[in-house]
Amino acid sequence: MYASKGPVVEEWADRLFFRPVGWRIATALAPTRVSADDVTFGSLILGVVAGHLFWYTNGWVNLAGVALFIWSDILDSADGQLARLRGTSTRLGRILDGLADSARFLSLYLHLAARLFVTGWGWTGVALALGALFSHAYQAAAADFIRQAYLYFAVGKGSELEVEREGAGAPRSGWKRIAGWLYGDYLRRQGWLFPRTTELARTFAGRTVPEDLARTWAERQRWVVAGCAWIAQNIRFLLLAVTVVPGWPAAYCWIVVGPLNAVLVFLIVAHEREPRLCIAAY
Repeated sequence: MYASKGPVVEEWADRLFFRPVGWRIATALAPTRVSADDVTFGSLILGVVAGHLFWYTNGWVNLAGVALFIWSDILDSADGQLARLRGTSTRLGRILDGLADSARFLSLYLHLAARLFVTGWGWTGVALALGALFSHAYQAAAADFIRQAYLYFAVGKGSELEVEREGAGAPRSGWKRIAGWLYGDYLRRQGWLFPRTTELARTFAGRTVPEDLARTWAERQRWVVAGCAWIAQNIRFLLLAVTVVPGWPAAYCWIVVGPLNAVLVFLIVAHEREPRLCIAAY
């Protein structure tokens, strides 16, 4: 059976499509010499090419970009499952996976910015696309943090939750130093969005989460985790299909900057209410 993180933290599209297909790829690659990092690199290449296809004003080419993004996401699911299948999951692999995600959507927004610029929007279009890029970055970081916090506090296993650690040693090699700095920036972004949850996670570092806290977190945060589907990755493919493919790239950017940021703020406020109640007690 494929490596599910649990029905609460996974969207229906992940449970029914992305993870099962990714699992098939992972099991097929398990006996080979293809590494999980190789699969991550393949996901990166497909995603960057997918983003480039949104530069063109042809709807069929844009639709091909949506299809490539979906295939890129399948490989993004397969790399982690392959690593867990072989027992080779590492923090560096998680960092590379996150950087690949960032690069895929960086390609998308930069090409949308260029497209808006040359199709009459000028620098206003560039500013809109870059605003959507930064909004997407914070929305994705928030969705990942809320889900990982649920696994950490409510489930007690399967979580990859990390908080920034002061004085953590930097890797010596050049590219690892850069990757570590970028990942550290990602953790700082999450810590800025969720200061109370970050403080609570530091409080329980190396300790077992009390059963009453786990039970309360599971009951009260389940709907917040479900709400992450509105700002996470899968919805982007649908939004691209119904906005950019018909020829409305600005509409996609406005949705990311407007409604999705409103959902982001709502989820942050709802999520941070729980650790505020817990910090005094623990």
